[in-house]
Amino acid sequence: MNKKTKALALTLVATFILMALLVTYTTRMMYTSSYSYIHELGNDKAAAITADLEDYLDTAKSVLWVAADTVDHMVANGATNDEIVEYITRESTNTEAQFDETYTGIYGVIRGEYVDGVGWVPPDDYDPTARDWYKTAIEAGGEPVIAAPYIDAQTGNVIISVVKCLSDSNDVLGLDLTLSEIQTTVEQIQINGNGYGYILDNDGLVIAHKDTAEIGKYYNEEADKAELFNKILSVGQGNFNITVDDVECTVFVDEVLDQWHLVIIIESFALLDDTKNLLIVSILISLIVFGLISVSYIIGHNYERKIIRRMDEMEAMEQKKDYEAKLLKLEKSAADSANKAKSNFLADMSHEIRTPINAVLGMNEMILRESKEEQTLEYASNIKIAGNTLLSIINDILDFSKIEDGKMSLVPVEFDVADWIGGLVNSIHERARAKGLELKIDVDESVPSKLYGDDVRLTQIVVNLLTNAVKYTDKGSVTLRIRNSAINDGNVDLRFDVIDTGIGIKSQDMDKLFKSFERIEERRNRNIEGTGLGLSIVHKLLGMMNSKLEVNSRYGVGSSFSFSVTLKIVDTEPIGNYEERRKLNIHNQSEEEHLYAPNAKVLVVDDNDMNLKVAKNFMELFGIKPDTCSSGKETLDVLKTKHYDIIFLDHMMPVLDGIETLRLAKEKKLINDTVVIALTANAVVGAKEQYLAAGFNDYLSKPIVVKNIEKTLKNYLPSELIEEVETKVEIEAPSSSLTLDKARSIGLNVDAAVEYSCGEEDLYLDLLSDYANSCEDKCKELDSYLNEEDMKNYSILIHSLKSSSRIIGADSVSALAKDLEDASKKNDIDFVSINHEIFIENYKALATKLLG
Repeated sequence: MNKKTKALALTLVATFILMALLVTYTTRMMYTSSYSYIHELGNDKAAAITADLEDYLDTAKSVLWVAADTVDHMVANGATNDEIVEYITRESTNTEAQFDETYTGIYGVIRGEYVDGVGWVPPDDYDPTARDWYKTAIEAGGEPVIAAPYIDAQTGNVIISVVKCLSDSNDVLGLDLTLSEIQTTVEQIQINGNGYGYILDNDGLVIAHKDTAEIGKYYNEEADKAELFNKILSVGQGNFNITVDDVECTVFVDEVLDQWHLVIIIESFALLDDTKNLLIVSILISLIVFGLISVSYIIGHNYERKIIRRMDEMEAMEQKKDYEAKLLKLEKSAADSANKAKSNFLADMSHEIRTPINAVLGMNEMILRESKEEQTLEYASNIKIAGNTLLSIINDILDFSKIEDGKMSLVPVEFDVADWIGGLVNSIHERARAKGLELKIDVDESVPSKLYGDDVRLTQIVVNLLTNAVKYTDKGSVTLRIRNSAINDGNVDLRFDVIDTGIGIKSQDMDKLFKSFERIEERRNRNIEGTGLGLSIVHKLLGMMNSKLEVNSRYGVGSSFSFSVTLKIVDTEPIGNYEERRKLNIHNQSEEEHLYAPNAKVLVVDDNDMNLKVAKNFMELFGIKPDTCSSGKETLDVLKTKHYDIIFLDHMMPVLDGIETLRLAKEKKLINDTVVIALTANAVVGAKEQYLAAGFNDYLSKPIVVKNIEKTLKNYLPSELIEEVETKVEIEAPSSSLTLDKARSIGLNVDAAVEYSCGEEDLYLDLLSDYANSCEDKCKELDSYLNEEDMKNYSILIHSLKSSSRIIGADSVSALAKDLEDASKKNDIDFVSINHEIFIENYKALATKLLG
């Protein structure tokens, strides 16, 4: 074995050992945490059942106490036994009517004579004072007490008696209860679907048991149960481990009214079933990762050996010396590239796994656009389908991981319900149409038109359910139903139902629905893509919204998935017909009164020319002709000579960002009463507080929405500058050779982009032209930053291109830019170097298409 092979082996062994230690540590931590949690769960379960039993028995004691106290007074006042029988008969009837048939009547011994509230006449040889219930009451000395179960002389059923000795120490009153209620409770005892329970008294008598054959046995007298019984008495309340029927079991115990013991027994290995499954998945993932690392090392090692062998062969040749030297240089370069590729592969393993998938899809999109060969197009189409499926799976896994780690939070915003529903329909309509399914939308017309909540996560929930419905339905229809359940205190309870006519779910598979990485009927559904995480994510997101998913299904007929969420009402006006409402939303701006402030002095600052153009056009809708600046330095120079009512200041800019620019402007006293609004593309929970702390008056999220900018102007412009007009100012249509059809044919998300442009198609086409024409300069600037390894300015520029691409509907280019932005912020030069060219090629290809 040579040195390189030894080095490879040592590297792999060291990697394996480190991963094994990591898995061992993780396994230990997971096991310890799960062990503690399951014992806490078992103790809580036992305590809850004990509380229910004590409540049930205390009710009986309370009923008896009242009756006994009354009879005591009647005896003291000289009432006859017939009068007492009449009273307890009436109370027996009332008790049965008020509670249930488990209370069989009041009876007792008064002045040495047996009295019965249900009219039972005992046989001549019946001596009540010899019965256990009578003796138990006398021994208790006036306190209500539960007698041991016995066979009722009247009914022949096994019952328990709650009895109380009256004040003369001879008279006794009792109330019989059947064991049915207690037996039902015991039969339902389980922990996570495992184990069983029973109840016994201090003498070891089994009062209730899941196995009815055990009832009536004395466990203290049975050899195989004596140790368990003694342990139950000594522990009293808590849990312990013991061997039961040759199986290691965990036992949870609790005391019921100091007379009985509730016992829950579960096989110890069953407690940690879920944890074991997670550990197996963790180990499998670790093995897969180790396998990938090993393959990478081995490929690089083998390739390097081949190169070295080839170089040795070339050195042995004496002919064509010049050619030999050149070839050796090329081969050496190839070997270095192979080693670098190996290192980069290992570095990429720690980066977002979506990045290479996005790159593959981006390059594949170029093949689809440029290739003319049918076979190649077919291959590329298959790659696109498989790639999108894989990306969806990865996104599911990443979302699941974020939720599990507690890194996902809800970000509530105001949203128009009709527009939101329209987005849902657009996201699923094409998939349903491709399968020949009818997509039905049934929206309650009383739903408020505008709400406040996390529309993104709500969309994720509903789209997940709709996507599943389409996946598992081959014919028929998929229905989305939205109902207004209730309106209270400014909130609305919305009920969502997703109904399909698909394959349905077997009853035995229902428990698998919300388990991570679980799929039902895998053999039958093996051709349906997915991770088995969709419903788990829905379940967890609904949990964050204080809701839960309800499932009803008939196998072979179809399924329905339902949930309810509470959202704050922004506009109480009912939505009416949502389709008509959405159409009106597009045109209503021209019919409503709009802000008009031609004398307002506004400055917009952004390093992105497209963002400036959009903001400028939006301002002109309100009669405002704003000044613009493209840098913090330029802004400071302008503020020295001019005063503004409002400044819209971008956060992410090169050299001086928005926060630094604002700080310097305040230090130099360039702004006094001027309102400064932050512009940001990274709005998250707490963003407003962050910008207020930095000195801003408020913030706007990018891409800018016209209604939001109008609202901001109304809130912060001096009232004397604002007029109200019924129509917006018309903007002169820009000239462009581009068309919407051409943009669609290129693959741009035109509908979303035009909507962002406030429905102004001419503005959108002008933005397309600017985007394409600026491509060459932006690429050169990016190249310069990369060559200088200036990741700060690289991240600012790529952030700007991410926003520009999203504005025009170039979603795939925007996604590539986002990955580069994230990497450059982490100063990950290796990742940026590898993926920079992929972005540039996609960016230039799109610009060429737009200009062609």
